[in-house]
Amino acid sequence: MTSTYAERPGLRVRQLRSRRDLLELEIRREVKRYRREGLSERKIAALAEVSQPTIHKMLEVAAKDPDPPEGFKGATPMEICQRFDAGEFDREELVEQLVRFPYAKGGMTDGYDSLIVDPPGTWSEVSEAIERGLIDEDVYEDVFNRRHAL
Repeated sequence: MTSTYAERPGLRVRQLRSRRDLLELEIRREVKRYRREGLSERKIAALAEVSQPTIHKMLEVAAKDPDPPEGFKGATPMEICQRFDAGEFDREELVEQLVRFPYAKGGMTDGYDSLIVDPPGTWSEVSEAIERGLIDEDVYEDVFNRRHAL
């Protein structure tokens, strides 16, 4: 008997890790928002009930965290897939978000080396989400076909 996508081994652990990673991201975004609004690191630390050096480190990391485009659940296709995996929305919304997402152009080789590193927000993140078990191949195929009007 084959297991369905939802019954695969490790699903619960992966979902909990996705939730943890997303909560940490949301905390950093909130701390970054407080700082943009003019709150001092000391005041933010008091609100978050952590030390000022912790807030300083969070802000350093948060500076690299992109904010989601207007109307999207995540800043990257990977974040959208993680949020789906964490149970924040259903498959229909996942597909709709991935179809409409403004994907970044993929990386290019320098002509000497075949190593290509894609920037955040490229289509390759959808492929990676399959490899990580965040989405299944049916989602990938549905999104691909809708994006290319197939």
